[in-house]
Amino acid sequence: MGKLAIISDIHVDINKFTLHDLIEIGSYIKDNGATRLHIAGDITNHFHREGNEIIQTLNSVIPTTFNFGNHDMLDTNSIENNQTPGFLNFEPLTLNSDTVLLPFNGWYDYGFAKGETNEQPANEIVANYKNKYWIDKFIKRSESDPIISKKQAHHLAGLLDSFRKQDKRVIIATHFVPRQEFIMYPTPFNRKAVTWRALGGVLGSKEIGDVISDYSDTVTDVVFGHIHARDGVKKINNVNWHCRPIGYRYEWQFTKKWLSDHGEPQNFHFAKHPDQQNKFLDDMHCNWDQVLDNAFTLFDY
Repeated sequence: MGKLAIISDIHVDINKFTLHDLIEIGSYIKDNGATRLHIAGDITNHFHREGNEIIQTLNSVIPTTFNFGNHDMLDTNSIENNQTPGFLNFEPLTLNSDTVLLPFNGWYDYGFAKGETNEQPANEIVANYKNKYWIDKFIKRSESDPIISKKQAHHLAGLLDSFRKQDKRVIIATHFVPRQEFIMYPTPFNRKAVTWRALGGVLGSKEIGDVISDYSDTVTDVVFGHIHARDGVKKINNVNWHCRPIGYRYEWQFTKKWLSDHGEPQNFHFAKHPDQQNKFLDDMHCNWDQVLDNAFTLFDY
């Protein structure tokens, strides 16, 4: 028997986590009963340079595996078959005789894009917004986004069909959003809102979500991130869909409360105030329970 913890969107570089911070994060998760950790993407923007050391550091505390998110893909030409130890993409990890963890990177198919009247915009419109505003424009991919996602959905269906025949319980870890119920679309309709509604198309894949729902007798749980909203769990089509990303430091409730308690504005720039930043970091190190509140999912196996 063991306990699997799944986190996502740790963003080590953007959050300026040190290796010591990673040890403390891994130790906190371990102290909550976890015997194994999986990271569902967005580890760092500089994976080629930093990724192996990050995973090795966490591994020194708790056995750690991972799949990629879009930020990890910025700095590697080996997206689907990366050779870093612990990388799992459509490679099942047996947890016990009945249960497997199935991690995969995931992608998007523009199926969650919306126009002003909730219709789905043409793929060309979504791709245009992506190439103007989205960091993924720097990721090198050899096929279009919808084709990549469709191939992944087909591969996923084949694996889940096999697990169904073996009567296995499957826990899925992926980076991108597989259910539209987790996506917020801005209103009213100004230019910015129209842009963000279209960019819903690069948040995840409707087709991948539909495939998972088709195997609700086999898949019990799906954990994902990408949207940086700690929405917890929603049960849809008899599957538990979990979204508990760590996200960026300025998004944390811990940070917002800290700034309020110290009389600072919510747009406070820590880098310009090193004394306050040091106080914040000291408090962060003493309060991982607050920083990581609702930021990881645990499964008994």
